[in-house]
Amino acid sequence: MKKCLFLFLVLSLVSVSFAAPLRQPNPIRQHGKEEGMILDLNKITLGTLNDVEEKKQYLSTVQLEKQRIQNYMLRQVYENAYTLYRHGDYQRAQELAQTILSIDPNFTQASTLAKQAANMGAYGTISEAEVVEAKFQEANRMYDSGRLVEANEKLDEILTIQPYNSKAAAWKKRIDKDIAQEYNRRGDVAYEEQDYQRALDNWYNALIIRKDDPALVNRIAQTENLLRKQQVKELMEEAMTYYNQGRFTESYAMFERITKIQPGDIRAQRYMMQLKDEIIQTYFTAGNNSYRAEKYDSAINYWTNAKKWGADASHMDRLIKQARNAKEDALRRRQEAIQQAAEQAQQEAEKEPEPIEEPIETVIVEPGGNVLQPGVTGTDVNSVTDGIGGAATRVSPEATAASRQKYLEGLAAYQQNDYERAREAWIAARQLDPGNTDAAQGLRTVEELTGVR
Repeated sequence: MKKCLFLFLVLSLVSVSFAAPLRQPNPIRQHGKEEGMILDLNKITLGTLNDVEEKKQYLSTVQLEKQRIQNYMLRQVYENAYTLYRHGDYQRAQELAQTILSIDPNFTQASTLAKQAANMGAYGTISEAEVVEAKFQEANRMYDSGRLVEANEKLDEILTIQPYNSKAAAWKKRIDKDIAQEYNRRGDVAYEEQDYQRALDNWYNALIIRKDDPALVNRIAQTENLLRKQQVKELMEEAMTYYNQGRFTESYAMFERITKIQPGDIRAQRYMMQLKDEIIQTYFTAGNNSYRAEKYDSAINYWTNAKKWGADASHMDRLIKQARNAKEDALRRRQEAIQQAAEQAQQEAEKEPEPIEEPIETVIVEPGGNVLQPGVTGTDVNSVTDGIGGAATRVSPEATAASRQKYLEGLAAYQQNDYERAREAWIAARQLDPGNTDAAQGLRTVEELTGVR
């Protein structure tokens, strides 16, 4: 914004300074002032646009309009800079050209003019004709060595200094023809190699120079059609590979790309309809299975995806509501069970423990000196020894008591909403006594609440 306003002021000042010497007023735009248009663009609001894409397109249009205004103003400043150069005011011409380049570094004519003005200002004894002749010789050397693009750029520099130089214009026309032929040749080679994209890139470059070549336009149109068919074939193969692997969403994305390249492709549209039905059915079935397994969050997620892909919205909403209610009921039942277990544990803790009478060990000695364990007959000796190191393990009373204590610690933490400490305590309780069902139930409830497994 500041740069544009600054340019407008520079343009106005330069116009005033040259009104007397040139005796011709600078052209004035009759349909509004540029700086006013720029300020108005910044005041535009997008509140009336509902769609995101509409807003993007509108902002893009605004940006293009700003760029057009800037280009118009830079062109006016450049014309004044060139006029200064023609009148021998090389310093001011260079300053204006540098101002243009500070806003648009790609303004090649301003770059050439700035360099030429600097040279003429520093070496006033060198005539413009000598500079032009030197550039002609350099362009000729580049052309002879096959550096056509660089030779063309050198001729552009000459035409910037002397726009009506017929010799430079004729040479440029000749070099443009040679460059177009080279692009055309490269396009032919790429076409023979069936690299249609590279062929089109080269032919379009040739078309920039040969704008009125109907044969080239026709060939580009035919190759564009071949390229679309090639792209559609490759995408179709990729889509079918995904489909056979059961990756329906990836397959659908490939068919969607096909419709963007070739909107009227009936096969792609038919496959997309079939895939959409299969994707919906897959999500729907997965949601049902998760619901039966009491994985309600997963069920909700699957049914939501089915809805996004076009499933009956009212049906999916009913199922999602049902899953949410079931989840709340399951959490409530588990919380009630934990509370009931806590009350029972509290009642047991308040009871006085009954004294435990230690049994009197008796040792039985059989004839022959065999010593039996208490309560084991002679025929049971082998069964006792076989049981040592067996798979069956029994939890000791001490481990059971410790597991119960850990469960109560977890219960206290749960009642204080400290779910992490409760989870750690109940995991420890399960490790001490795998058969502690109260700890297992509490652990499931905490995992449902926190989502941590």
